[in-house]
Amino acid sequence: MKTQTLRLSLITIAVIATIGVTTMTLLSLQNNIEKQNQEEKIQSRVHAFTDNGTKYVKIDDLTPNSAVIFPYPYTGIPTIDIEAFHRWELIRLPKDLGGNKVDISSFRAYSMIDITHQCLTGYRQYNEKLTEPCNNDEYEPVNGIAVVGIATYQKYNALPNLDLGVDDQGYIYVKQPVFEYDKNGVIGVGRDVFHCTDPEQTDLQYDKDRLATRQQIESILLSDTRIQKIVLGNSCEFMGDSILYTGNGTDRVINVNLNNTRELSAAIHLQNQSVVSYDLNHLARTYSAP
Repeated sequence: MKTQTLRLSLITIAVIATIGVTTMTLLSLQNNIEKQNQEEKIQSRVHAFTDNGTKYVKIDDLTPNSAVIFPYPYTGIPTIDIEAFHRWELIRLPKDLGGNKVDISSFRAYSMIDITHQCLTGYRQYNEKLTEPCNNDEYEPVNGIAVVGIATYQKYNALPNLDLGVDDQGYIYVKQPVFEYDKNGVIGVGRDVFHCTDPEQTDLQYDKDRLATRQQIESILLSDTRIQKIVLGNSCEFMGDSILYTGNGTDRVINVNLNNTRELSAAIHLQNQSVVSYDLNHLARTYSAP
């Protein structure tokens, strides 16, 4: 009887010890996970450059119509963090563009590498634009879309961006980006803001001249700010195009289908395979652009 009692006591002690070890292991694992998550959260914070290194940024640290430069991804290695392709600019929008809101919607973050010559862009308070000094291209700060210069005619005519959030301590952090054209964009190349499709381009892969002409027409259309406002937030599909011969040259018309309910058309004037003017139709009125 005593032997059986002793055996049961030993088994109980072993079970308790096992539970204790398991509990301690689970707690240790949980602590390690929490520590790792905290480290990742701190690592993803915006580390703004300062004279003494870097600092975290809160919403109140920037006034409307201002900006700071920061590296992403942040490595803590100065020689890497200062590289051009690691440089991003955090912008608090001007008040007239929504920068007066005390939340993350007032902020944008764009790659400082422009999409044509890979020069460094910079936010300019006086004209509320991101400017690239090599060719004087300009990008508006709300969506990062090129509005002045040759960048407006790029297929992907917006700067790559980063999605932002605010953590539980009030610091601005960067959400995990996906550097693809239709997501956060490709650094030095651009970002697809409008997500327009063109089924006909597949059939034109073996006709390079015709394909280049159609791509040029589409770039002109999407570089116009009036069209951009209509296309943003809509599904966009380029439809058929046609040629009109006039005494002054050749007009080419391409139809754009938005949400399958309405069409926009651009009558683009071409001379010697160069676009010299265009008219935008099916709006409240017809616009002309030189």
